[in-house]
Amino acid sequence: MKRKGPVTKLKEALDEKNNEIKELKDKYLRLLAELDNYRKRMEKELVERKKFAMVEFFMKVIPVLDSFDRAMSGAELNNDFENFYKGVEIIHRQLIEALRSLGLVEFSGLDETFDPNRHEAVATVETDDKPENTVIEEISKGYMIDNRVIKPAKVFVSKQKEGEEGGQEDAKNNRD
Repeated sequence: MKRKGPVTKLKEALDEKNNEIKELKDKYLRLLAELDNYRKRMEKELVERKKFAMVEFFMKVIPVLDSFDRAMSGAELNNDFENFYKGVEIIHRQLIEALRSLGLVEFSGLDETFDPNRHEAVATVETDDKPENTVIEEISKGYMIDNRVIKPAKVFVSKQKEGEEGGQEDAKNNRD
């Protein structure tokens, strides 16, 4: 039996380590490729989900458009404003229900304390009837999805009268 010298042992150890490095490098490159493929697949799925969400939205809103078409063609035929108005009310309810089914929530701010996260102050009105910073009139409703405000309610906010003279005039000017 022939004994291996120190150089031969070192060479064998080096070859073994080089093989390990090569295997680890191959494994690393495979994992990198897998990660890249996964990332591309997730991006593609996200695009598909967005498309599907839009389809769901349109499927909820298209019947409302159909109702508008019927109401408008009916109004052209017989000039009956009362029935036209009733038709528009029905369409409004359909649209609200369609949007609610997609997660939209309407909110009002009337008689609440003004909250800049939920309300957009259009004007302030001097009054003694309500506490300061109370929403006293709503111009348009606010909307949110999943407790996230997507459109704040547009409101008039109370402020205490500074003096009786000119207070009424200032409130009127703020509304205009």
